[in-house]
Formats: sequence, C-alpha cells, structure tokens
Amino acid sequence: MKAWMHHPQGELAEALHGIGFYSTVDEPWPPAQPQLNRFPAMVYCSLNFFTEGAAALPGDDGELRAMSDLIVSGPRTRPIASLTLAPLRTVGIVLYPDAFALLTGLAPAALQDRNDPADGLLDDTWADWPQALRACADDAAQAAWIEARLGERWRAVRGRWDAELGASLRSIAASAPELGVGARQTQRQYRARVGLSPAQARRLQRMNAAVYALRDPHAPARSLADLAAELGYADQAHMARELRELAFLPPSRLEAHIETDPEYWPYRL
Repeated sequence: MKAWMHHPQGELAEALHGIGFYSTVDEPWPPAQPQLNRFPAMVYCSLNFFTEGAAALPGDDGELRAMSDLIVSGPRTRPIASLTLAPLRTVGIVLYPDAFALLTGLAPAALQDRNDPADGLLDDTWADWPQALRACADDAAQAAWIEARLGERWRAVRGRWDAELGASLRSIAASAPELGVGARQTQRQYRARVGLSPAQARRLQRMNAAVYALRDPHAPARSLADLAAELGYADQAHMARELRELAFLPPSRLEAHIETDPEYWPYRL
C-alpha cells in the first residue's frame, strides 16, 4: 500500500489543502479479509478520481453501491468507510469549501455528507480530467498536471475569493468573520458559502488538529489531557467523545490504529 499527500505552494495553497494519492495495485488480491477505507469527518470538499480499480459506499438506503470514476464530495459531519472492490489507484483533490464553490460552481451545503458521481454536477470543462490523469506517467506527473489546471482556474476566480472567510476555514484559532449582517443572517451566509455552520466548522477543524497531533512523530510530548486543553476541549473525556463520533475511535485507540491499521490510511495523509 502506498499513501501520501502533496501540498501545493503559492496562491494555489489558498484553495487546495492537498492532493492525496493511494495505491494497492502492488498488493496480493483478493485480500484475506474485506478491505475497508475509513475516512474521518472533515470540513473539506473533494474531487476523487479512481484511475484504477473500484470501491463501494453505502447508499442512502444502506445498500453498497460501486462508486463512479469521479466522485464529488462535500463537507462530512460524520466518518464514512468504503469497501475496496478491486486493487485501487486513486487521486483525491482536497479543497477548502469556499474555494471549491468558486472552482466548480457547486454549493458545498448541497453536498454535505454526500459522495456523488460527477456526471450532471461538474460542467464539460472537467470531462477530460479522468483520461488525462490516467495518461500521466506517475503520481508526480499527476500532481503537476492538477496544479497547472487548477492554477489556471484559481487565477480566473480568485478575485471573488473572500480571504477573511477563508482564514476562518484554515485555522482553528480564527473565528467566523462578520459578514456585515445580523448574527442569524451571518450563520446562514456562512453555511451557504461553506456548507457548515461556524460551530460545525470549528468542531471539525479541532478534530482534524487532534488527529494531526496524534499522528505527528515530531509533535511535542504531552498527555491527552494536555492536548485536549491545548485544542480547547472541556477536558480529555470531551475530546474522546468528539473523536469517537467524528473519527471512529477515541484518541487512546486512534493513535495506534493510525500507525498500524491499513483501514486508517487516510488519517496518515
């Protein structure tokens, strides 16, 4: 299994959290047990390309359905798990929701907790992406191609980007900006632009920060109680409840699973 994340530099980093690569094509098939892929809740939106293989997700009725070659995902308020159907090679473009809206013309709020086929959602300017990514020689070539194409798109729409709103999505220290209207209207406008309420966004950012701290070998040594206090949780038990709800497991178990469990590879990106 190979999993890694490429982080863009410069202006594109305003829009793009990262480009994730995952491959199991060099592993024996079929696996000894069903191969799950566990993803945490997250504030981000994403475009997910299956350049080889296939995976399935439960539909609204709970039945497993194979995913299309290009999936559009909105912010997630709960974790999900997909099932690998054949050896996979995937590319995931992870976007801040405000930038996602500008780049795709789609409303993050309409895609909350959804993972939908791109057909009928993205316009024809995205139609050549799957074929072009399959034609790239390797991951590095795919990353360069994506950066070039997204860079063009971002430069075309960046003048409409609200940097103050963007700051609230990129740091747990930032609060939701005042949008020049009343508090209730501010909440509605924030949700329309981001797909989440300010409170939901901060909750997911804080969980994300906890996961980063748990998996970072260079993070300073501190107890889970100290980490909870550092991130603004009421106490260690509060952090444990939040991570269990948003990332499948409490921090005491999640740390070990991130390190050793193949199902938790997305947490290592």
